Amino acid sequence: MTPILQFSDVSKIYPLPAGDVIALHRVSFTVQKGEFVAVMGPSGSGKTTLLNLMGCLDVPTEGEISINEIPIAEMSDNELTHLRLTTIGFIFQQFNLFSLLNIIENVTFPQIMKEKGNVSYRHAHQILTSLGLDKKLYTHRPNELSGGQQQRVAIARAMINDPPLLLCDEPTGNLDSKTGKDIMDMLSLLHQAGRTIIMVTHDHQSAGYATRIIRIRDGEIE
Repeated sequence: MTPILQFSDVSKIYPLPAGDVIALHRVSFTVQKGEFVAVMGPSGSGKTTLLNLMGCLDVPTEGEISINEIPIAEMSDNELTHLRLTTIGFIFQQFNLFSLLNIIENVTFPQIMKEKGNVSYRHAHQILTSLGLDKKLYTHRPNELSGGQQQRVAIARAMINDPPLLLCDEPTGNLDSKTGKDIMDMLSLLHQAGRTIIMVTHDHQSAGYATRIIRIRDGEIE
């Protein structure tokens, strides 16, 4: 097995006037390529901090994080930006779509960032079609879509640069149970196609799709 993500004694401390807050304490784990991992824990347990560190959106106070066996501390800002654009796809509970852009523009935005303006609309259409989004919606803006449709767009955006790792933050949190199941079925198919998926969730049904569960409480792995 080949590790795609490794945490080694990672701590994250937020200094505050009232006293330091230890969000994570000496966390160590490895995710192998091709795994589907669910991260579960109560509110305030450190799940969001963990996800931000996985996605290179934040840096640890102590310890080492490696992606594809390369320590991220050794990467320059440009290398980290390239890593986020090519290796990691993000799917958020709040969708985080750009309200002023239409669906195709939202999906192709990471591609524009990666390819310096070059866009493959055909590739975007293929992904959206595979996710069951009607073509007549492609010119709509996010607020004209249902929650399930917006999450499909968010998944398409995460997939546009063909990243091997998908990070999902409560991907069904704002959806009804049927739509949530549809989204989880899609993520399961992506996993079966070879993508590594790490998903933060409170939902035990969603966690049931994972091949492994990491439980976190008070900033420590249980």
